[in-house]
Amino acid sequence: MSGTDRLLGRGLVIKEGYGPWAVVTGASSGIGRETAVQLAGAGMNLLLVARRGLLLQDLAGELSRSTGVLVKTLVLDLSRESATAELIAATEDIDVGLYVGAAGFGSSGLFIDSTVDREKDMIMVNCLAVLTQTHHFARRFAKRGSGGLVLMGSLVGFQGAPLAGHYAA
Repeated sequence: MSGTDRLLGRGLVIKEGYGPWAVVTGASSGIGRETAVQLAGAGMNLLLVARRGLLLQDLAGELSRSTGVLVKTLVLDLSRESATAELIAATEDIDVGLYVGAAGFGSSGLFIDSTVDREKDMIMVNCLAVLTQTHHFARRFAKRGSGGLVLMGSLVGFQGAPLAGHYAA
């Protein structure tokens, strides 16, 4: 089996390497959605996690019909402190072998024009939720003897943003 087969996730390679289920956060759109599509195409059963329930349900139906995999959904706002506990509870009865942390968001514009609550939500989704979920699944995978973590990031963190350090005097 070539490295390309493993990288592209062809069929049983992913399932044999990681297990039958993957958790994908941020699955309602963007990279999270496309990752879910690719994993379903490789035969992975999925737990799709995002805030937008209708989009999750539509994707779950589409993937179940087109690939035959099992797809569960969990409507969850990762900015809530209880979100990780709810995610852990939802995965207790499934053999998760792959965690994909693709949820995230950013704000733009003047920092002082944003609200503290919005900035705290961003920290919760982009930092604390990823930290606590990664810690949970890493320990779970270590105990199980296999598993994988895929954590998404943004290049925006490495580039300057207009008005980032600017403030009105």
